[in-house]
Amino acid sequence: MAENSKKHKGETSEKVVPNPDLNRKPRFRWTVEIHERFVKAVNELGGPYEATPKNIVKLMDDEDITAEHIKSHLQKYRQSKDIISTAKSTSKGKGF
Repeated sequence: MAENSKKHKGETSEKVVPNPDLNRKPRFRWTVEIHERFVKAVNELGGPYEATPKNIVKLMDDEDITAEHIKSHLQKYRQSKDIISTAKSTSKGKGF
């Protein structure tokens, strides 16, 4: 029998780590594979400044990932892109 990749209510995923504080949601872990799918979706949507969390969620099609997870990760991804581009432009001006 083939294993169904979709999760049923009540089942947990290895991507979601239980939190002992019952008032908080479980922490979502960004694995390398999930991040690669995120980057692929962002690129398909035109890059980090054109992609929206809602459209990224649709492309990734993973019920464990919420728009809130994507919003946070996209913000960090945009910041990392800004840091890299700033470093490149700074080093060009210094003759490195």
